[in-house]
Amino acid sequence: MKTLNTLKNNILRSIAVLTVLFSLNSCETLELEILESPNALTPASSDIDFYLNAMQLNMASFFNGVKDEGMQLTRMSHLYGPFYENAYSTTQMSGPWNSAYSNIFTDFDNMVPRAEEKGWETHIGIAKFIKAYAMITLVDYLGDVPYSQAALGVENLNPGVDSGASIYDAALALIQEAKNHFSVPAQSPSNDLFYGGSRDNWTRATNTLELKLRLQRRNAADSNDAGAINTLISNAASGLIVSTAHDFQFAYGTLNAAPDSRHPAYVSNYELAADVNSYMSNAYMAEFVAQKDVVDVRANYYFYRQDDDVTDNDDNEIPCGNERRPSHYSLSEIFCYIGYNDVTPAQSTSNGYWGRDHGDNDGIPPDGGLRTAWGLYPIGGQFDDGSFTSTSGNTMGLKGAGIQPILLSAYTHFMIAEWNLANGNTEVARQFLASGLAESFTKVTGFAAEMGNAGAVEFRADATIDGDAFLAGLSDNIDAYIEYVAGTGATSLWNTTDDKMGLLVQEYLLALWGNGVEAYNTFRRTDKPTDLQPLLKTANNDMIQSFFYPRTEVDNNNQLNQKSDHLVKVFWDN
Repeated sequence: MKTLNTLKNNILRSIAVLTVLFSLNSCETLELEILESPNALTPASSDIDFYLNAMQLNMASFFNGVKDEGMQLTRMSHLYGPFYENAYSTTQMSGPWNSAYSNIFTDFDNMVPRAEEKGWETHIGIAKFIKAYAMITLVDYLGDVPYSQAALGVENLNPGVDSGASIYDAALALIQEAKNHFSVPAQSPSNDLFYGGSRDNWTRATNTLELKLRLQRRNAADSNDAGAINTLISNAASGLIVSTAHDFQFAYGTLNAAPDSRHPAYVSNYELAADVNSYMSNAYMAEFVAQKDVVDVRANYYFYRQDDDVTDNDDNEIPCGNERRPSHYSLSEIFCYIGYNDVTPAQSTSNGYWGRDHGDNDGIPPDGGLRTAWGLYPIGGQFDDGSFTSTSGNTMGLKGAGIQPILLSAYTHFMIAEWNLANGNTEVARQFLASGLAESFTKVTGFAAEMGNAGAVEFRADATIDGDAFLAGLSDNIDAYIEYVAGTGATSLWNTTDDKMGLLVQEYLLALWGNGVEAYNTFRRTDKPTDLQPLLKTANNDMIQSFFYPRTEVDNNNQLNQKSDHLVKVFWDN
């Protein structure tokens, strides 16, 4: 993983498409015939390395454009809703669609032939990896989409859709080809924004992407997948992303002038003082601070509390503070805020975690300087030392030097645990659950140091948390958490639960902060956990199984028919 600010900022300045690549959830769409843009890279104006960097930047943009929806639907972050049928418009996937078809696929077609002429195998392998990832994710979110007829320009202005299963097969072919390219010593990219040209790390990432693909379709009964998965797992130590040193992530910088190199979520949380523009999920935060008899230190890295006590704010700031829970909410369900007593509000308690319930679409009160913000990990925000001060602007924490956590070592361990549990290997699954948790804690607690600024884990003058005690007890707290969840003892959650898959996936969700893609996929693949917080305003829990096609694409392509509703499943979801 490469985190060189100066180098990256020079690259960003060199690529004129940056403002498009980093736009979030753009409502703009480009039709599949790919009209030439004056800002786009062209064969005449750019070399192979610039094409590669454009694809890498577009991959970060593509991932950023789909992660939030997955987090919202799995209660990792707040969904406005209020109902699934109107939670998202038919333009929701326009940005990722455009990033894939108009940018990634087009740059791939322009770059690969030129790289083949020079024998630049590493460049070709990276390009095939990125294209395969985009193809897989389009299917995961949208189902059947154009592929074989797409991006042909005037040769086919109305490309038909390919089945999701066939696109997965095509992506798998690219993955296998990419591994072959990485096995050949070749010219390294001049500026590889992910791995610095390391063919070993790219091979690990490609094998891990293959594991992800095959595991994702494990319920679709492909006869070759079981053997291939077992082979990948048996060679995990040398072939998969199994430690944080191998993590596949896109790292941002700290430049806050054009071009802005900071993590997009940092900009939306810290650009202006006391103006956090999104809500955390009450239910998700509760999993860290209210649902277990053990400390989860990741809470201090994931979330930044601006206020110490929700109970001392008035109804204008926390409107649900004197309301009763909806009738379809159980008494054990978090409602309004952690510690809220809706029977006797005066008896409510609060530890400062201020979010919203799933599907709460009430108006926005003046709480921008009160609600809980994203913290240090993964967006490069502020570590929560219990100072309870409002965000003060864009100089806090890591100043936006965060990451998009696309394929991390912890995820690999959780995937291996799932595979073993699904095949009856309970003890092996427990071991990989434990190692997955260990990788997650290592990543999160070491994140500031990894990004080159260990001092960002700071305990300020008004901190209410004893810094020395927190750091001295860090290792013991981590060990205690892993033992509590996945230990061999008779009282561990693993050994007392009747729903081991539910426990495994719940813990996976807690390790996936910042990655809604794997969360959304895993939830649909396993149908776990079964006790996610219901929508606030209805007991109807018909979750979104896939997203609508972008409206503009449907309007302009007579071969693309809009789905009837949000309940259309992708091919592997059975």
